[in-house]
Amino acid sequence: MLDSLKRFLRIGQRDARDNLRPRHSTEKSVDVADDEMVYLKQGNSAIKKENYPEAIYCYRRAISIQADSRAGHIGLGFALLQIRDFTAAIISLKKAVALNPMSSDGYYMLGKAYAETRQADAAEEAWRRAHSLSPDLEYIYCDFCLLLFNKGKIPEATTLMEKGISLYPENADFYFYLGNLLSESGNHSAAADMYKTAVALNPQSPYLLSSYANSLRQIGDLDRSIEMLKSALTRAPEAASIFSNYLLSMQYSSNFSKKEKFDAHRGFAQQFEMPLRNHRQRHTNKIALDRKLKIGYVSGDFRNHSLIFFIEPIIKNHNRAEFDVYCYYSYPFPDAASYRIMKVTDHWIGCAGMSDDDLAARIHADEIDVLIDLSGHTGYNRLLVFARKPAPIQMTWLGYQATTGLSAIDFRITDESLDPSGTSEDFHSEKLLRLPSSGTFSPSPDSPPVNPLPSAEGSPFTFGCLNNPSKITVEVVALWAKILKRNPFARLMIGSATPDLENELSAQFLSHGIERHRMVFQRKVSLKEYLALHHQIDLALDTFPYNGGTTTFHSLWMGVPIIALDGNTSLSKVGSSIMRGLGLGNFCSETHEDYVERAVHFSTHLDELSLVRTSLREKMGPVMDLLATEVTSSLERALQVCWAEYCAKESAAKNESSVQTS
Repeated sequence: MLDSLKRFLRIGQRDARDNLRPRHSTEKSVDVADDEMVYLKQGNSAIKKENYPEAIYCYRRAISIQADSRAGHIGLGFALLQIRDFTAAIISLKKAVALNPMSSDGYYMLGKAYAETRQADAAEEAWRRAHSLSPDLEYIYCDFCLLLFNKGKIPEATTLMEKGISLYPENADFYFYLGNLLSESGNHSAAADMYKTAVALNPQSPYLLSSYANSLRQIGDLDRSIEMLKSALTRAPEAASIFSNYLLSMQYSSNFSKKEKFDAHRGFAQQFEMPLRNHRQRHTNKIALDRKLKIGYVSGDFRNHSLIFFIEPIIKNHNRAEFDVYCYYSYPFPDAASYRIMKVTDHWIGCAGMSDDDLAARIHADEIDVLIDLSGHTGYNRLLVFARKPAPIQMTWLGYQATTGLSAIDFRITDESLDPSGTSEDFHSEKLLRLPSSGTFSPSPDSPPVNPLPSAEGSPFTFGCLNNPSKITVEVVALWAKILKRNPFARLMIGSATPDLENELSAQFLSHGIERHRMVFQRKVSLKEYLALHHQIDLALDTFPYNGGTTTFHSLWMGVPIIALDGNTSLSKVGSSIMRGLGLGNFCSETHEDYVERAVHFSTHLDELSLVRTSLREKMGPVMDLLATEVTSSLERALQVCWAEYCAKESAAKNESSVQTS
């Protein structure tokens, strides 16, 4: 910030010369002005040396000589910003812009001070003024963009960054910020283009490389994504967010063994959890079995996100006589889904602006008994808060079907179908807490009705996959190509396709002998339009090793069963677990050959498929309602057992300490 604001220091000196001349032609007045200039120059010199206490002293001396010194107030405000005395900076900068309403620098710094004190509306007003006065003020763009994003004004933030790029096409940060906005809006292909340009302009930045890698994963270029993330990690091994991105990308790949994935997660813990052990505080939660327990859920996905379909029924069904529910929301702004959660939870805490230390302190002060992570290594996670162990019992669930690697997280909630006993324990840092069923689902109230089987109405038989394209690996393509060869009259629909993905997958299928005309590519659409796409699909094909989850439930709700392949990890058992839970085990396979056979069988037995289609929703409705109650109840019983075990352990430790003392 110092380099970018040298201009205002020069302006400040000119203002002093032009506007602070003696008001009366007396020798004394000339001396006063000269003294003020001396202090202004000394203050500016101190700022260049980053001696901010000295600068503050000099500017205050100048102001004591000339109370309406524009240069004095703006310089003082700048110096106060550097020592993070934001309250005093606001006072000084408000005076500065009152004296000079045309000072874009003054308004910019005032906005910075407001932003640092979380006065978002005041910051926005100040930065709007600064930007209107000087649209070419380069250093305002990123700050203003971030503020607009944090307030949910993504279209305006996007327009702002497009304007910035038009003025400063060599600024890599501008492409990075625009890429982030496009990514948040789900336009991953366009985001990748922005990141690519940013990396070209600043090839040494590991954070640009990491973001570029994430976008490539989203559009299906998984291998290149992983290699980029490896490169980014070598440049910034201290960056936990990059390490998490790498771990997440590993989950999509078939090129790593279970042990390799587990070792990588433990490597994350070794690097980032171990140093935080000293940040842990002693828990003061009351040790008693007959009191209401406090449950804390931590997530950035209490919003229009796939998690909402799974967690909303749980929060709604919690027994409020026995549990007090806290939701810690780490995304910058709420949406309609967030407001629904706010209405059914007991305590809502927006924590996007809190540091890990501050959030851990807040959770500790709230005396949460059981803290549950819903993100794992996905976006907006707060795993480094969990590493500080702010609650006596900590768990992870739903958002990440693998270990977090952290020893501070005591349990991972799962079930026998996802993690059969004896198969997964060696690949988890957490103890596996198996419920009778570990998940439920709440379908969208805007779901279209189920339609008749399209192929029975005369359309070509259509297989479909509306999963995240990043889950479509080369192994998946090879297997799907075998299915299409076996049924030469069938076609395949792929959802959320970008032009680049369309070209890439078309080339892959062509290498297996499948022509482009047998592929149907659909662009990313709204939820309602996405659900309506199932009206064109006869049978869905699941991905592997990373199965669909939300997409599988949506597909079944729309009457479209999936062919599932049972893998050897929890994330590769999701599809078969869901299907068997609904009595659809005949759509599940254990080998690649069986996967192909079942897909081909149902594509030629339309009566069987039609019967499933017309009965699925009617069957699912009561099951989902019952499951929401049962999963919540079984979760609560498990939490109470864990709490009882913790209380017994703490009481035993206290008794042993008393005996030793006596």
